[in-house]
Order: sequence, then structure tokens, then C-alpha cells
Amino acid sequence: MNACEFFLGEYDTVRFIVNDLFLKGLTDDQIRHQPKEGLNSIAWYLWHTARWQDFANTLLDDKQRQLLDDNWRKRMNVKRSDVGTGMTREECSAFNRDVNVSEVRAYWLAVGEVVRETACALSADELDKTVDRTKLYRMLEDGTIANDRAKWLPCFLEGKNKAWFLSMAVWHTAEHLLGGVVCVRRVSGIPVGL
Repeated sequence: MNACEFFLGEYDTVRFIVNDLFLKGLTDDQIRHQPKEGLNSIAWYLWHTARWQDFANTLLDDKQRQLLDDNWRKRMNVKRSDVGTGMTREECSAFNRDVNVSEVRAYWLAVGEVVRETACALSADELDKTVDRTKLYRMLEDGTIANDRAKWLPCFLEGKNKAWFLSMAVWHTAEHLLGGVVCVRRVSGIPVGL
């Protein structure tokens, strides 16, 4: 088994659980519902996770551009270009109220396909390479980070190799979309049946 096959096995398993077990049968209102002040909605978790993966792809492949553009923002009814880290409660509430859930799901699926393609294009040698520091700090200028509450991110990410960023697509999805979705469903009284 090579690195791509291993990654795809893990990534596809997490995405299957999210798509076919945790999101299946939920209405748009359930997905956008913010169950308590300070808790994120399922829509926010989908969007945030997809945004991070969309951004991380540009760190893994110099030719890769983010999918998020004016068309995707319009489709999702999201004015933001950032990844959502450090959003305030008010910003999250506005996001949940306005977002087009079907289009967030479409964006989540589209980003997933690009992540899969990017992963398979990387050689084992490439995975060992440290991500360029200038690319990380560019996020403070290009809108990937939109507030002072998230300025710590480039420093945290500095020194990590491409394999770490690729594995982040698995664990970040598991953290937010397995853990977060289960939490939202339980707090909202939506059964989590497997």
C-alpha cells in the first residue's frame, strides 16, 4: 500500500461516515441550526472544514488554486473568504441564518474531490517537504485569516511537512464533522443512529 492508498482509505472512510451516516436525512433547517449560543451549526462545520481543506491544497501543490471564488461565495450566500477560525458568535449566527446549505454541501463535495486528486499527485518524497513559510504567512494578507483572533495560525503551522497537512484533511474532518456533528445532533435532540 502506498501513501495515496493509505490516505484515501482514511479520508474516504471519514467522509462516508459524515455524508452517509451523520448528514443523511437531515433537513436544511437542522443543518443550519445553532443549538445553543456559542455552539456551531453543522453547516458551519461543513463550510469551515471544506475551507481549510481548500486552502491546504494550495500548500500541497504550487499549481493548485482554491475552489472558493466569487461564484462559490454567491452560490453559498457567503461573503467571507476566510476559513472561519476566530469568528465571533454574532458572525456565526449571521452565517447560519444566511448560508445556502445545499451549496455548502456541494462545495464540501467538490473540495473533497480536489483533495483526493492532490493527494494522489504527491510523491513520497514530496510528502516529506516542509511547507513554504511564506505561503503560510500569506494567509494573513490574502483573506484566509480575517481577524486578530486567528493570527496565531501561521506560527502554529510553521515547520509542518506536506504529509502533516494531508493528514489534517482526515483528522480535522473527524474532529469537526464527527465530533461536532454528534454534539450538535445530541444537543438539538436529533438522534445519532448508526
